[in-house]
Amino acid sequence: MSGICGIIQFNQQPVDPTVLQAMAETVAHRGPDGINYICQEAVGLAHLALHITPESVQEQQPLRSPDDSLWLTADARIDNRSELIAVLSAKGHLATPNATDADLILAAYRCWGHDCAAHLIGDFAFALWDANRQQLFAARDPMATRALYYRYTPHQLLFGTEVKQLLAVPGVPTRIFEPMLGAWLAFHPGNADWTFYEGIKQLPARHALVADAQGCRVWPYWDIDPNHRIRHRHAADYAEEFREIFQEAVACRLRSIKPVGLFMSGGVDSGSVGAMAGKLVQENPGQYPAFRAYSYAFETLTQCDERHISDPIAKHYGFPVTDIPAETAWPLKDFPDHGPDRDDPWMGCYQALHDLTLATAKAEGMGVMMTGSHGDLLVGGDIVDGLGMLAAGDLSGLWAELKAYGQWHGLPLAQVVRQQLVRPGLRALWPAHRAVWLRNQLQPSRSPSRTVAFADWVNPTFIDRIDLANRCVSSQVPSAFTGARRRRYQVLFDPVYARLGTWHERNFARFNLCCTDPWSDRRLASFIMAIPQHRVTRLLASKCLARQAMAGVVPEPSRQQMGKIYPSDLWQQALSHSVQDTITDLITTPRLADQGYINPSQLQEHFDSTVAQGGDEHPSFWPTLMTEAWLRQYSLT
Repeated sequence: MSGICGIIQFNQQPVDPTVLQAMAETVAHRGPDGINYICQEAVGLAHLALHITPESVQEQQPLRSPDDSLWLTADARIDNRSELIAVLSAKGHLATPNATDADLILAAYRCWGHDCAAHLIGDFAFALWDANRQQLFAARDPMATRALYYRYTPHQLLFGTEVKQLLAVPGVPTRIFEPMLGAWLAFHPGNADWTFYEGIKQLPARHALVADAQGCRVWPYWDIDPNHRIRHRHAADYAEEFREIFQEAVACRLRSIKPVGLFMSGGVDSGSVGAMAGKLVQENPGQYPAFRAYSYAFETLTQCDERHISDPIAKHYGFPVTDIPAETAWPLKDFPDHGPDRDDPWMGCYQALHDLTLATAKAEGMGVMMTGSHGDLLVGGDIVDGLGMLAAGDLSGLWAELKAYGQWHGLPLAQVVRQQLVRPGLRALWPAHRAVWLRNQLQPSRSPSRTVAFADWVNPTFIDRIDLANRCVSSQVPSAFTGARRRRYQVLFDPVYARLGTWHERNFARFNLCCTDPWSDRRLASFIMAIPQHRVTRLLASKCLARQAMAGVVPEPSRQQMGKIYPSDLWQQALSHSVQDTITDLITTPRLADQGYINPSQLQEHFDSTVAQGGDEHPSFWPTLMTEAWLRQYSLT
């Protein structure tokens, strides 16, 4: 860990070492434990080290194979070390049981070639130069916990952990990629490989890349197995199996030579992480590093405070908690000090509060910060498993779920039944890949909707120019996934959440902290996708699987109360008082209007209306606001 970059010259021109150095030093904060280089003729690799695991201290990256034919630079934590060491040693590709994670990746490539990433479990992004094949191989982990960006031309490949590393190379243009900008303004994910810069792409999660002088190929190296199903007779058995996998996921992320911190709220996700981490530390003295939680403290806006849920967990396991004075870090405080990064305009309303927490954690000596941000993707969500409940004979529960869904979404019950039972049932009985010709004959006039909703202030000319709906490629869901499992798959691999994970990791790295989330474990995702979804969550019993699994782990009063309380009043208070001048400045004579992206008068009208109505925690003007700040701060066109 925690940063990589490189240059491959397919035209055999020598790599300029000063350019490679500039790429690395652009994100020098990622290498507090040193920056190392390999630069020889047409290939240059760099590694920025943040030593976290015991093995990482012994790593010498970029790593060379004994015959010097393979060069590797990796931002990685490999979790299935024991299994890999056993298999690779048996196959003659690994000689030492004390192998570093980089050693394991290199040995896996020697053993399985381009299929190696599928055998790795953990958080990783890596690039490997194969001199014999004269090609670069790269891969990114399935749950998007580490990022990798690249720019390919027939003469050159550039790659890095952050976009700004590529922008540091002379000749790389900084032109905005307008389809991604339009997608951002429309709350649309865009394509998984898009960035905000022309010519620069993101390697999607669970994908691998091969680049050489003949071209660049990207493909998914791993996917959820749709045929893997788990069926237990009793609900408690699902909870028990989940708890075992979750405990392993937390334990892997506690494997650190530096103290570990946790963003801990009153929600199920971070509360479960905190309790499990506390349990592991308490039951295994000396095996894990010091552990500390960080919780937001609201002294005036007490309705936003969650410590009545989170503090008893910490007290039960005896780990300390640092209270973060949340009301001193309101949204847009000291703007633009907590503004968007050069890589993209992605920035949350509570960036200042987030940064205050990370700065405090760094000052208190943390090396790792855990979150529970992927919990909603795995065990939450507005997902109704109508077919599953019907098959299980839970008719009363199904009826209650359907009624609740209709009430919450303002839909008549007949429409809910069609949406949640009839259509999923038809898909299950008649999968899309079967008898396609007959389906088209029976439904010749039906075609998928390709409209994208834009806010009123976005310029129609810009919308027409980018033609967003026709440029986006729909995420492919294996046809074997139907009903609620199909919806869970879509949520797990939605590019929006992948971008959110990238933002988290990049923000943590600015404070020399390793970002990790037990909920992003691939083993958990496989388990959740294999079981009936009504065992995972229900509208009337949110995150029921995790809640049940945490019985005996989370203190009972907290387990009963666990539920996220959003600090919306902090945003509304700031919108009504302290940040109006900042927002007014951003929407007055905006550069977005100069470049033909928006109509400023309509944006002003919407903002005035929002303020008059008391504010909205997730305002639709927020992406526009942050894009304007991004354009100004980095003088982008």
